[in-house]
Amino acid sequence: MKLYSAKGAPNPDRVTFFLKEKGKLDEVEIIELALLEGEHRSSDYKSVNELARVPSLKLDDGTVIGESRAICTYLESVFPEPNLMGRDGLERAQIEMWDRRVELMLMMSIAGWFRHGHPKAAALEAKQSKEWSEMSEEQTLKTADYFDRVLERTEFVAGDRFTNADITLFICMNFGLYMRCKLWEGRPNLSRWFEAMQARPMAVRD
Repeated sequence: MKLYSAKGAPNPDRVTFFLKEKGKLDEVEIIELALLEGEHRSSDYKSVNELARVPSLKLDDGTVIGESRAICTYLESVFPEPNLMGRDGLERAQIEMWDRRVELMLMMSIAGWFRHGHPKAAALEAKQSKEWSEMSEEQTLKTADYFDRVLERTEFVAGDRFTNADITLFICMNFGLYMRCKLWEGRPNLSRWFEAMQARPMAVRD
């Protein structure tokens, strides 16, 4: 298998962190693309993913899977342990619910803040919008407050064990650093959770 990735970008990191938690990162060939240099828009990469989006997983038979969540679903079937996406229908639904909440509520707002507020992201947008950036920043901080309240009730995002939803939230914490924002600071439950995540395999730098 070949994984087309971009280290430090949120969606590619979702897959590599997933593999780290599985202990299987070494079993996949990683091909890094430089997004800010436009390598994902090259004709070579578009022959892999016509939408020029990263990540993509190319299987040995040539099949290509795009979208980080879909790639992780496939990898869960190939490397079933440790289980990160649910052992039965109910648990799978609950984990997906929380994973999607993190993605749609927090990751998307940080993305708007970054893409319209960070100078280096200008290469990714036809035109940056200061208003969009400010609106996204406000939404990011409100959503971080929400997840602080969630983590007051549970040890992990989706309940009493570590799952894919925790990977996605950890990605968001790292993503916020691009905007010089430590989203866990001043939020005691998020801080407790983040400290625990720092000790996990996904936090090990390679």
